[in-house]
Amino acid sequence: MSKILNVTKSNSSNMANYRTLPWRTRLFALLNTPSNYLPQAPSFVLKAVQKTGVHPTVGKMLFGHSEEMARITHETVSCSAKDVTVRCYYPTLGTDLPVILFFHAGGWVIGNLETHDALCRRIAKQTGRLVIAVDYALAPWIKYPVPVQQAEAVLAWIKEKGSTIHANAKKIMVMGDSAGGNLSAVLALKYRQDIEGQVLIYPVLDATLSRDSVKEHENAPVLTHKVMQFFVDCYARTPADIYEPDFSPLFAEDVRQLPPCLMITGDYDILRDDGFAYVQKLRQAGNEVQHEHYPDIHGFISMPNICGSTEQAMNEVVRFVRARA
Repeated sequence: MSKILNVTKSNSSNMANYRTLPWRTRLFALLNTPSNYLPQAPSFVLKAVQKTGVHPTVGKMLFGHSEEMARITHETVSCSAKDVTVRCYYPTLGTDLPVILFFHAGGWVIGNLETHDALCRRIAKQTGRLVIAVDYALAPWIKYPVPVQQAEAVLAWIKEKGSTIHANAKKIMVMGDSAGGNLSAVLALKYRQDIEGQVLIYPVLDATLSRDSVKEHENAPVLTHKVMQFFVDCYARTPADIYEPDFSPLFAEDVRQLPPCLMITGDYDILRDDGFAYVQKLRQAGNEVQHEHYPDIHGFISMPNICGSTEQAMNEVVRFVRARA
């Protein structure tokens, strides 16, 4: 099932193109300019941004209320590249819980467990799954492929620990937004036999940034072309890295027999066409793909008080996950 809107392309990138969005979204877009200065930011500023959490008042305004969990734990997972911390969200005190392995957004450069805490709580509460959020290392100080290696290490840790962490290691789904969607897609490609589903939320899938939506929405709210290019440059060791499937999953040659996929895309997003292209590629290879497309901006699933499509998209995520319970 797909809800594909008619995508109207424009030659202008002015805010006037977004006048059909709810007023809260447009106001947020006008106020959300600090990220545009990241490419020029001194290293000490970038490090401060990476460590910054979300003030409770601001978090509630942007991300909505915080669901209560039965239990939350933090674990350190050993990884040859760099050990990684995970946060485990238990919606119940049950055992043998199916798992969602979650990776946050932020262009591999910003974002952390706190920026996505409300979303992870909501996912755990509504799906009934144990959500394991990964605090992967951030660029530019830690570069590709370290976050991929950390993701692999956490997947192996879940399979090894299993009942020790009250997880059903045979029922693991991957989920992530933006750069987190990238890491989720990479894991699904590399460990397709171990993963029962993938939820890719406006993911980065082609780091060449050469698709039409990048030009069409180069100055879009939240994520501009300039900022996304900065993220890619920070994450890559060399220009050649961006052509590797572990960096740009759209360049993967073998996409047969992948886990069922839910793709969520937004119309006013430079990454829109990444999602459309991946959906087409996966379907042509015979995979099960559900594509939900919304008239919204990048990051909308995390901002129920700002964006108009959050609840509908979350409902689709929950339905997709529960169908594989």
